[in-house]
Amino acid sequence: MRKLVIALLMIAVLTVPTFAIGWEVGIHATVAPSGDAEQSVDPIFGFHVGISPIAILYASWDALALPPNMIQGMTGFTDENGRWVQGYYRPGFLNMFDVGFRFLLGPVAIFTTVGTNNIYVYRQSELPDAGGSWGANLRLGAGLKFGFWGVSATGTVIFPSFGYMVEVFKQLGSADNRQWALDQIVNGLVPSLMATLYF
Repeated sequence: MRKLVIALLMIAVLTVPTFAIGWEVGIHATVAPSGDAEQSVDPIFGFHVGISPIAILYASWDALALPPNMIQGMTGFTDENGRWVQGYYRPGFLNMFDVGFRFLLGPVAIFTTVGTNNIYVYRQSELPDAGGSWGANLRLGAGLKFGFWGVSATGTVIFPSFGYMVEVFKQLGSADNRQWALDQIVNGLVPSLMATLYF
């Protein structure tokens, strides 16, 4: 079922009607702490497809190639006894499907989107309990557009579910839990630099 949903979303993004205002493809890169003692960084590279079918409306699909240590952390969980169970130490992809708004003000592009995400673990068919759950993401970005190409900086906050994302933002209004909510946003933040071609 998960593969069918991903396939349908990819087809929807790629089979754009000819009357669409524009579509784009790009690559992006970021670095994130590897989690080891030396605090080295692992590069994260990704692929981007976006479409703006009507005026300011915007939709995108991003696939990030994640190193094994990040997949291990993202697929880990707390068991019924409260103990942390390590995830799978394999490479994988984080697929993000987003919808939102993009504003073009001369050469400046500003966008905000919200959407869902899913993790694919390398050789996932060998791991019947890997993947399958859908998370949520919130993205803000700004960049410069130079004719048919552009560059932008984005910040994407990844949450394990939509319910969790709503709870985090609700707690921003609580004096007692505001710091916890801010920590969840900072810990889930993936900043990226993206180069884009517009068609």
